[in-house]
Amino acid sequence: MRYFAVLFFLLLSITIVAQEKNIQGIVFSELSYQPESHASIVNLNSLKVAQTNPDGSFSILAQVNDTLHVSSEGFRSLKIKVTNDWYKEGKMNIYIKDLSTVLDEVVINTLKLTGILAVDAKLIALADYPYYRDFGPTGFAANYNRGLNPINGIYNAIKRNSSETKKINQIRKEVELIELMKKKYDREMVSALLNISKEDIVKVLQRCNQSERFIYTANDYQIFNAVNECYENYKLGK
Repeated sequence: MRYFAVLFFLLLSITIVAQEKNIQGIVFSELSYQPESHASIVNLNSLKVAQTNPDGSFSILAQVNDTLHVSSEGFRSLKIKVTNDWYKEGKMNIYIKDLSTVLDEVVINTLKLTGILAVDAKLIALADYPYYRDFGPTGFAANYNRGLNPINGIYNAIKRNSSETKKINQIRKEVELIELMKKKYDREMVSALLNISKEDIVKVLQRCNQSERFIYTANDYQIFNAVNECYENYKLGK
């Protein structure tokens, strides 16, 4: 019976692996219908990374029900499931929305700009966080109740899900994914990988006494590490 069980799980594992294959897609701008080169695709289940070619095409290893995170500078990030028809046919057209078509209002005077173009561009790009002007020395005040500790719910959710903890440890080993995160500043990928909102990322980092400059200008890999360091300190009671 014991050997039968081992054989069963071995065959099951082989079947699961066999269900993975390279699926293909083409990423287009929803506004211009032109293919988007250099868009990043991350399989949030396997943590594999791909990038679109000049014609917008990509290929990535996936299986049915995997979730792909598609992002490109100047576009709203998109999560898309690998469906049965996509898996069988092997190809899919994906349309991403230009941020210029989704911004209802841009308020720049609420940001404390530095005069350094590279930094200010990131500050403006991240201006969709829930802040209002407090006319204090920083120019910001968080629009939430500081009496609540946002780390509680987030940490407990991860603690209850051991697979999420394993995923965080696996992310630290994925060189391609780390290099991609180092080039990004929009928090979309951190939000997708940790399964928490961008607003909660800000709340956690503020609670852990990170500066506003760091919160708004650090790259996504630095933010990912800072959030997880905050979790670890919370777990240790620091």
